[in-house]
Amino acid sequence: MIIERYLFKELAGTLFAVTAVLFLIFVSSWFARLLGRVAAGSVQADVIFLLLGLKSVDALMILLPLAFYLAVLLAFGRLYKDSEMTAMLACGVSLTRVTRLVFWVGVGFALVVALVSLYVAPWARGERYQLQEEMSATTGLEAVAAGQFRELGESDVVFYAERLSKDGEGMENVFIQGVRKGNLNLVVAERGTQVIEAGARYLLLKNGYRYEGIPGQADFRIIQFAAHKVLLQQSEVVLQVDETSAVATRQLWQSQKPHEVAELQWRIAMPVSAVLLALLAVFLSRTNPRQGRYAKFFLGILVYVIYSNLLGVAKTWVERGKVEPWLGIWWVHGLLLLAVLLLMLQHAGGVRLLLGRGRAPARAPR
Repeated sequence: MIIERYLFKELAGTLFAVTAVLFLIFVSSWFARLLGRVAAGSVQADVIFLLLGLKSVDALMILLPLAFYLAVLLAFGRLYKDSEMTAMLACGVSLTRVTRLVFWVGVGFALVVALVSLYVAPWARGERYQLQEEMSATTGLEAVAAGQFRELGESDVVFYAERLSKDGEGMENVFIQGVRKGNLNLVVAERGTQVIEAGARYLLLKNGYRYEGIPGQADFRIIQFAAHKVLLQQSEVVLQVDETSAVATRQLWQSQKPHEVAELQWRIAMPVSAVLLALLAVFLSRTNPRQGRYAKFFLGILVYVIYSNLLGVAKTWVERGKVEPWLGIWWVHGLLLLAVLLLMLQHAGGVRLLLGRGRAPARAPR
């Protein structure tokens, strides 16, 4: 038990550090993206931290299996570098014993990942999507920066408002530039207000002029109006969402739709991958002390990238009906499990290790 406690302590400390680093990297990246959307006016500043928190919880279903995988690679890599693992193996601690420890720790960790993947992450997505819908239903004036030119979404339309009205319900001295049917269009108005009609967002302009075409040409027109509505596409304000990813897991169990079956299998894949990747890391971490702690680290990263990409491809195939649900994305896990079994046979006692009967100490790597 002393060996198990020591290995567990080493693994737990590394897992905590790796998880913290990965989480910090993700939060920093997503926070920068949210700041950009606040500057563009598509996200309100007062909900940025709530969105960041919900997105961070959602990301844990991906970060946790990766963190556990890297933790095993780094922790065991250090033990091999400092010859501690070599000494353990030489003293009769079989690789079977080490692998069994990682397996049971991985099972416990996979239960946490399953809780996040099956319940917490879908809830966080649903809350985030609902918040985005609520933002799209507001007037959006809180996001308008007076005195700044702003592009509306991915379009070529440029919007400008000199200032917000004193009552806070509109904008004054509004300018809009866009292209319609190949012709330049300019609209200026004394006042503008955003309104929602039939689920669509409009900018209601009052007391202004519309200039169509190029000055000096025959088709150039100037139109004066008392009221004029400009359609703002919903996608320019609200982020695109995948509603299936927010469906409760209990509903996915009862569904036969390909995209919902794929989503369910994807959620289950997270805890499964946590165990399989950890077992793989036990053998990938085996290095010669002279090779250094990170000798197999980049190989491990490459293996993870290939594995995660295959999972993504398999999920897409299930969604499109190219693969039967019974096969689903399980074949990817099967390939990884096969790789783990082959490494077991190659590195530590063959069939006896698979059966958990290995007593003889495994040879240290040369």
